Amino acid sequence: MSGPVCRRPEDNIIEAFVTYLAARLYPGIQIAEWPDKTNSRTPDIDAIAEGGGRRIAIEHTSADSLPNQRRHDERFMKAIGSLEQELKGKINFRLRVITPFGAVPTDIRWDEIRDRIRSWILHGATKLPTGEVRHNITIEGVPFPLTVQKPASSSHGLFLARSVGEDLDFPERLQSQIDRKALKLTKYRDCCNLLVLLIDNDDIANMSRGKMIKTVEELYPHCLPSGLDRIWYADSSIPSSVQFWNVTPASRANMMDINAMEELDGPPE
Repeated sequence: MSGPVCRRPEDNIIEAFVTYLAARLYPGIQIAEWPDKTNSRTPDIDAIAEGGGRRIAIEHTSADSLPNQRRHDERFMKAIGSLEQELKGKINFRLRVITPFGAVPTDIRWDEIRDRIRSWILHGATKLPTGEVRHNITIEGVPFPLTVQKPASSSHGLFLARSVGEDLDFPERLQSQIDRKALKLTKYRDCCNLLVLLIDNDDIANMSRGKMIKTVEELYPHCLPSGLDRIWYADSSIPSSVQFWNVTPASRANMMDINAMEELDGPPE
C-alpha cells in the first residue's frame, strides 16, 4: 500500500477503509495513489485504490453533527476539557458539569478560566446537596453558565458534558458537503470503476449509523449526484476501532434484515 507524502489524520481513516473493503468486498485492493498530495495545481480527491480489476476513487470528508462542531470542540477542550483527568482521584463525590454547546467564547485567558472552575469544584461543589437535582450556577470570572449535578454514586470524579438542542439544519449542511465533494469525484468517472465518498464523524453522542442512513435516504431518495456511486459512513468515535457502513440508499434497498454486527461482517455492495 502506498503511503501519503505528508500524513494527515484522515489518511489513517482512508487506509483503514480500504483495508476493510479489501477484507469484506473487494479482495486485493490497496491504495495506489494520493492525488491530492501529488497534484500541486488544483484540489483533488484523496485516494485511488486498485486491485482485482477494480479502480476506486475515494474522497474523504468530515461531517460535523452540529454547526462548527470541531471548532467548538477544540475551544471546549482548551478551556476546561483537561480538568476531568486533572481532578481524577481528587474529589470524593461524583460531579457532572454541563455547559451549553457553543457557549465557550474566544479571546479569553483559558488558564484563568480553568483556575476558577477548578477552585469552585474543589471548594464550592462540596457544599452542594447530593441528589439528582440540577443546579444552575455562575462563577465569577467565568463567561459562560454551568449546570451541575451531584448524584449519589460510588464512582467519583468530574464528568463534563455539553447540552445541545435539536439541530434542524444537519441535513442541509450534509447535502451541501456531499454535492460539493461529488464535483471533485466527477472527473474520475472515465478512469475509475467506482466513485466513493467517505463521510467521517467522531461524535459518539449526537451521531449514529441510523441517523446517517436516514439522512442520506431522505436527501437522495432516487439517485445520488452524478459524481457518486457510493456513500460510506466512517464512525470514528472510537479511534482504535473505526466502523464503516455503506449508507447508499440503492445498496441498502434490498438488504436482508440483519443486525449491525452482521452488517459489519457482510456489508452491502
